[in-house]
Amino acid sequence: MKDRSTNAPTKNARSTKDRTTNARTTNARSTNLQTRNTLCSVLRHLTAIACGLVLPREILSHYGSDLNGVWHAVSQFLSYTVLLELGIGAVIPAALYRPLATRDWDQVSGILSSGYRVLRRIAGICLVYTLLLLALFPALTGVPASAWFILILGCTRVLHYWIGMPEQLLIISDQRGYLIYSLSAVTTVFSTWLQVLLIRAGHPLVTVKLAAAVLNALQLLVICLFARRRYPIHPERTYTGEPIPQKWNGIAQHVAYFVLENTDIVLLTLFAGFREVSVYSVYFMVISGIRQIFFSVSYSVQPKLGELVAMGNREELNRFFATFEHWIHVSTVLVFCCLGLFLVPFVQVYTEGVTDANYIRPLFAALMTLAYGFQSIRDPYDKLILASGHFRQTQLNYVIAAALNLGISLAAVPFFGMEGVAAGTLAAMGYQMIYMSLYDTRNILKRSHWVLVRYFLRDAVMVLGIFLAARMVQLPAAEIIRQVLGLVRFLF
Repeated sequence: MKDRSTNAPTKNARSTKDRTTNARTTNARSTNLQTRNTLCSVLRHLTAIACGLVLPREILSHYGSDLNGVWHAVSQFLSYTVLLELGIGAVIPAALYRPLATRDWDQVSGILSSGYRVLRRIAGICLVYTLLLLALFPALTGVPASAWFILILGCTRVLHYWIGMPEQLLIISDQRGYLIYSLSAVTTVFSTWLQVLLIRAGHPLVTVKLAAAVLNALQLLVICLFARRRYPIHPERTYTGEPIPQKWNGIAQHVAYFVLENTDIVLLTLFAGFREVSVYSVYFMVISGIRQIFFSVSYSVQPKLGELVAMGNREELNRFFATFEHWIHVSTVLVFCCLGLFLVPFVQVYTEGVTDANYIRPLFAALMTLAYGFQSIRDPYDKLILASGHFRQTQLNYVIAAALNLGISLAAVPFFGMEGVAAGTLAAMGYQMIYMSLYDTRNILKRSHWVLVRYFLRDAVMVLGIFLAARMVQLPAAEIIRQVLGLVRFLF
């Protein structure tokens, strides 16, 4: 009896120590994966920005603003197929976090099987829409080349839904998105290099975009094959009951998000013409490139937030989110203030020699920079809502934001053109930033509202300080940009 009583505390102590060691190992692994995801995601978007500086300029100088505008208009009209997803791309990851944390592969297979059934139907509808657009768009615009653009982009989207999308969501939800991000960065560099070679060799724009589409299809195939070999899943299995509990609760968010992101070019195509679309695309190329870096960081953090929510670790969730939130606020203010100072000089240098449209639009640049700065600050709060599965509770916010954007843009675009659609975007982004930050604070994080007040006051002080300093220091912005663009073009 004495030996047993002596050994019992030792065994308990050892058991407690083992649990502590396992928890530390799990946290270290999760932190390591999160660091890889963030770095690779940022690298992917920095690569996309660098390549994006080269390709549009080559298209503008070799094919002109009109054909560039046609390409972007076709891309925008085909992007409406995203509406068919009905939010399934956000709901699937939210359903995957818990079974992935417990390695329940039967549940994972059921979720993917349910997702596949929806996505295969979407692929069929997307094909029908592509054929309809193929019949109508060239006749309405009088541009025969647009038919080939529609065919290329349409087939690419059908393939995206038919293979690859569920596997991408699985890999990213398992905190291994760095694999996809790295592959995407390599594909982007090779695709840009190939397109530039074809453009300078005098090939039609249709041939150039066809080559890019083939590379994109190969990338999807590689992702699909990797997921099938890496995970013990059976996506074609049958299931009883719906494995995705909130399958259709993401519809409002998805439709509203699409309206926010895609209204502008469609309205400009209808009310202002292809040259204004071309001008918009040049500004948006720069703004969205910066914006995508912040989005990629937030998106790479979402699986970690989902894991913390799924495991019910509120203290760790609040600690992790506070750090994430702090750095997003600080970096967004710094980067978007610099963008506001350099955007117009950049466009002026970038479009030198292009005289068929007015590319110098300082008011538009200011409105869009502010709008997408608001959206980047909003991102952490949006990702926490998605990771927590609060789709139904927040859907009205998305509807109101979409209504603000569409209503203001429709009213203003006939009178103010690009500046009118930018005002609608700014109103919607500002509203969502305020709503989502308040919702998370009250309903998920359950913390004091003064935390938000301090963040936004600090942001305002930083913005004021940066612009006051910029007025005191006269930087040769145009010359700096000319040197940077020269270096990027030299690399390609």
